[in-house]
Amino acid sequence: MPALPLFPTTLVGSFPQPEWLIDRAKLAGRFPPRVRAAELWRPAPEHLARAQDDATLLAIRAQEDAGLDILTDGEIRRESYSNRFATMLGGLDVDNPGVFVERVASRISRRASSGRSGAKVRSRRATSSSSATVASFRDFV
Repeated sequence: MPALPLFPTTLVGSFPQPEWLIDRAKLAGRFPPRVRAAELWRPAPEHLARAQDDATLLAIRAQEDAGLDILTDGEIRRESYSNRFATMLGGLDVDNPGVFVERVASRISRRASSGRSGAKVRSRRATSSSSATVASFRDFV
Protein backbone atom coordinates (compact mmCIF):
# COMPACT_ATOMS: atom_id res chain seq x y z
CA MET A 1 0.00 0.00 0.00
CA PRO A 2 1.48 3.38 -0.93
CA ALA A 3 2.31 5.83 1.84
CA LEU A 4 -0.31 8.46 2.56
CA PRO A 5 0.48 12.15 2.29
CA LEU A 6 0.98 14.21 5.43
CA PHE A 7 -2.64 15.42 5.22
CA PRO A 8 -4.65 12.67 3.49
CA THR A 9 -8.04 13.48 2.04
CA THR A 10 -11.16 11.41 2.60
CA LEU A 11 -14.93 11.56 2.66
CA VAL A 12 -16.64 12.27 5.98
CA GLY A 13 -20.23 11.09 6.27
CA SER A 14 -22.40 9.38 3.72
CA PHE A 15 -22.04 9.68 -0.03
CA PRO A 16 -25.34 10.79 -1.63
CA GLN A 17 -27.39 7.79 -2.69
CA PRO A 18 -28.47 7.90 -6.34
CA GLU A 19 -32.11 8.77 -7.10
CA TRP A 20 -32.56 5.41 -8.82
CA LEU A 21 -31.67 3.65 -5.56
CA ILE A 22 -33.67 5.42 -2.83
CA ASP A 23 -36.98 7.27 -2.77
CA ARG A 24 -36.04 10.64 -1.26
CA ALA A 25 -39.66 11.76 -0.81
CA LYS A 26 -40.39 8.72 1.37
CA LEU A 27 -37.12 9.19 3.23
CA ALA A 28 -38.00 12.81 4.00
CA GLY A 29 -41.41 11.70 5.26
CA ARG A 30 -40.01 9.46 7.98
CA PHE A 31 -36.67 11.03 8.74
CA PRO A 32 -34.70 9.58 10.40
CA PRO A 33 -35.84 6.00 10.10
CA ARG A 34 -35.21 4.08 13.31
CA VAL A 35 -36.24 0.65 12.07
CA ARG A 36 -35.86 -1.28 8.87
CA ALA A 37 -37.40 0.81 6.09
CA ALA A 38 -37.57 -1.45 3.04
CA GLU A 39 -40.12 0.83 1.36
CA LEU A 40 -37.44 3.50 0.88
CA TRP A 41 -35.51 1.45 -1.66
CA ARG A 42 -36.59 1.75 -5.31
CA PRO A 43 -35.26 -1.60 -6.65
CA ALA A 44 -37.27 -4.72 -6.03
CA PRO A 45 -36.05 -6.74 -3.02
CA GLU A 46 -34.53 -9.43 -5.23
CA HIS A 47 -32.39 -6.78 -7.01
CA LEU A 48 -31.60 -4.53 -4.06
CA ALA A 49 -28.24 -6.03 -3.04
CA ARG A 50 -26.93 -5.82 -6.63
CA ALA A 51 -28.22 -2.24 -6.99
CA GLN A 52 -26.51 -1.27 -3.72
CA ASP A 53 -23.29 -2.90 -4.95
CA ASP A 54 -23.51 -0.89 -8.19
CA ALA A 55 -24.15 2.36 -6.30
CA THR A 56 -21.21 1.59 -3.99
CA LEU A 57 -18.89 1.10 -6.99
CA LEU A 58 -20.08 4.41 -8.44
CA ALA A 59 -19.39 6.14 -5.11
CA ILE A 60 -15.88 4.65 -4.97
CA ARG A 61 -15.16 5.67 -8.56
CA ALA A 62 -16.36 9.23 -7.86
CA GLN A 63 -13.97 9.41 -4.90
CA GLU A 64 -11.12 8.10 -7.05
CA ASP A 65 -11.93 10.68 -9.73
CA ALA A 66 -11.89 13.41 -7.08
CA GLY A 67 -8.40 12.28 -6.05
CA LEU A 68 -9.22 11.29 -2.47
CA ASP A 69 -6.47 9.41 -0.65
CA ILE A 70 -8.70 7.27 1.59
CA LEU A 71 -11.83 5.84 0.01
CA THR A 72 -15.01 4.66 1.71
CA ASP A 73 -17.98 2.59 0.59
CA GLY A 74 -20.07 5.75 0.95
CA GLU A 75 -22.47 4.05 3.37
CA ILE A 76 -24.76 3.44 0.40
CA ARG A 77 -26.59 0.56 2.11
CA ARG A 78 -27.88 2.47 5.10
CA GLU A 79 -31.22 4.25 5.36
CA SER A 80 -30.12 6.55 8.20
CA TYR A 81 -27.24 7.09 10.59
CA SER A 82 -28.76 4.95 13.33
CA ASN A 83 -30.89 2.24 11.83
CA ARG A 84 -28.13 0.50 9.87
CA PHE A 85 -26.50 -0.26 13.21
CA ALA A 86 -29.76 -1.01 15.01
CA THR A 87 -31.02 -3.40 12.34
CA MET A 88 -27.80 -5.40 12.50
CA LEU A 89 -28.24 -6.19 16.22
CA GLY A 90 -29.65 -9.55 17.17
CA GLY A 91 -32.62 -9.96 19.48
CA LEU A 92 -34.51 -6.87 18.34
CA ASP A 93 -37.74 -7.06 16.40
CA VAL A 94 -37.08 -4.24 13.93
CA ASP A 95 -39.87 -5.38 11.62
CA ASN A 96 -42.52 -4.83 14.32
CA PRO A 97 -41.41 -1.77 16.27
CA GLY A 98 -43.15 -0.59 19.39
CA VAL A 99 -45.42 2.42 19.29
CA PHE A 100 -45.07 5.39 21.62
CA VAL A 101 -48.32 6.10 23.40
CA GLU A 102 -48.81 9.52 24.97
CA ARG A 103 -50.36 8.88 28.37
CA VAL A 104 -50.49 12.43 29.71
CA ALA A 105 -53.93 13.95 29.36
CA SER A 106 -53.07 17.30 30.93
CA ARG A 107 -50.10 19.53 31.66
CA ILE A 108 -47.78 18.32 34.38
CA SER A 109 -44.62 19.49 36.09
CA ARG A 110 -42.09 17.44 37.97
CA ARG A 111 -39.93 18.32 40.92
CA ALA A 112 -36.29 17.49 40.20
CA SER A 113 -35.46 17.18 43.92
CA SER A 114 -36.39 18.45 47.32
CA GLY A 115 -32.72 19.26 48.00
CA ARG A 116 -31.44 22.04 50.23
CA SER A 117 -29.81 24.20 47.57
CA GLY A 118 -33.08 25.90 46.68
CA ALA A 119 -31.99 26.84 43.16
CA LYS A 120 -35.05 27.34 40.98
CA VAL A 121 -34.99 26.29 37.33
CA ARG A 122 -37.56 25.21 34.79
CA SER A 123 -37.56 21.51 34.12
CA ARG A 124 -37.03 20.72 30.43
CA ARG A 125 -39.63 18.00 30.67
CA ALA A 126 -42.21 20.10 32.45
CA THR A 127 -45.12 21.28 30.34
CA SER A 128 -46.26 24.02 32.69
CA SER A 129 -44.65 27.22 33.89
CA SER A 130 -43.94 25.75 37.35
CA SER A 131 -40.35 25.67 38.53
CA ALA A 132 -38.48 22.75 39.95
CA THR A 133 -35.98 22.73 42.80
CA VAL A 134 -32.58 21.42 41.80
CA ALA A 135 -30.37 19.53 44.23
CA SER A 136 -26.68 20.28 44.49
CA PHE A 137 -23.95 17.72 45.03
CA ARG A 138 -23.82 18.75 48.72
CA ASP A 139 -27.39 17.54 49.18
CA PHE A 140 -26.23 13.95 48.65
CA VAL A 141 -23.00 13.83 50.71
